[in-house]
Amino acid sequence: MRFFASLFFFSLLISSCSDSNVVGLELQPNSDLIEIFNSNIIANDSLVSPDSITLSTLSTYTESEDSLRSDETSSLVLGGINDPVFGYNRGEFLTQILLAENNIDLGNTPLVDSVVLTYNYSGYYGDINTFDDIKVYHNNSESIFKDSLYYSNSLFDLSSLSNDLVNSFNLSSDTSSNPQLKIVLNNSIGQQILDLGNSGLSSNDEFLVNFPGFFYATSNTSESIVYLNPNGTSTGFKVYYHNSISDSLSLDFILDGDVARVNLFNEKLLDNLSINNGLDYIQSMSGYKCKIELEGIDYLSSYLSDMSINKATLSFNVTDFDVFQPHEKLFLVRENNEGSNIFLSDFTLEGDDHFGGMLNGDSYEFNITRYFHKILSNPLYTNKLYLISSGGSTNANRTIILSNSIKISLLYSDL
Repeated sequence: MRFFASLFFFSLLISSCSDSNVVGLELQPNSDLIEIFNSNIIANDSLVSPDSITLSTLSTYTESEDSLRSDETSSLVLGGINDPVFGYNRGEFLTQILLAENNIDLGNTPLVDSVVLTYNYSGYYGDINTFDDIKVYHNNSESIFKDSLYYSNSLFDLSSLSNDLVNSFNLSSDTSSNPQLKIVLNNSIGQQILDLGNSGLSSNDEFLVNFPGFFYATSNTSESIVYLNPNGTSTGFKVYYHNSISDSLSLDFILDGDVARVNLFNEKLLDNLSINNGLDYIQSMSGYKCKIELEGIDYLSSYLSDMSINKATLSFNVTDFDVFQPHEKLFLVRENNEGSNIFLSDFTLEGDDHFGGMLNGDSYEFNITRYFHKILSNPLYTNKLYLISSGGSTNANRTIILSNSIKISLLYSDL
């Protein structure tokens, strides 16, 4: 585990602030601003006043995510990237297919003509031109269920997978009006379905007993991860066939709705991360999170005992996103006394727009006013925060934080 402690310096602006760019100051002319800087900012930096007082410390850690809930997500994550900083990141998934209608009548001697699987895709991460390999297997041993909870590190018995069923595939351009991944599967899997007969296709309950679904994987050569949309307008599974009477028939299956599906991600050990001092790391797909721990809160609370905190924000800058884009949004949560992560009241009570966390240029900012009131007034309130990915089960983004850019700004006034 990586650890470093950062002294925070509070620059006290003794006179009333007049900078109209600071939100709220023009409405509260008697307010002052405290800015909390990382100790890596040198003492003679113009941002730090000569009489700065050390009131608190902050420690940051990069930790591995244990797992994320990943069933019935809005996107199915498929592909892999060998990131020079974060190591190998891979997304695979299990999914059912369900009959579009019950009580199918296949006619006499149904024979498969072709099997086509299509997913719309809603985005990707990395170089989409390297998305050159897909593997689809019939999962005939491990059933999954819509009413069960599954996580990204769930263990499944995949010992009885079929051979790879992919004959060919095509990934349309992301500039297309209807971007999609189209896969032609081996006819054998279509015939296996037809051989279930009318009784085996009478209902989804009956069908799933004999056909639990598919497992999707990729090789290690891809440098892209694609976000497949199970709810897309072109998403579906179709078996084309003929029988003794007709030669233009199809059997349709759906991939959304009540279909059980689970995203699965490879384990991300801290040892796989190329850590540099002065940086913190966040990664989706059960990758990494950044822990922030405030210390010296009692002293800080005493110092501000006669003050009213009008606004508090946490902000920081990111780096290294020429190739791999940082998250469009991050979440800031706190650890409660039971060790669980919960949302801050600034988010739950004030709303997403007020709370912040969106990437703006190369920086993020969170409004943590309510949190700061709590931590200063309640000695039992936890001082541990986590920066985590937003949509961690549905995207592959990663964010690298410049640790010495972390700043807490407090707008305060006398009581």
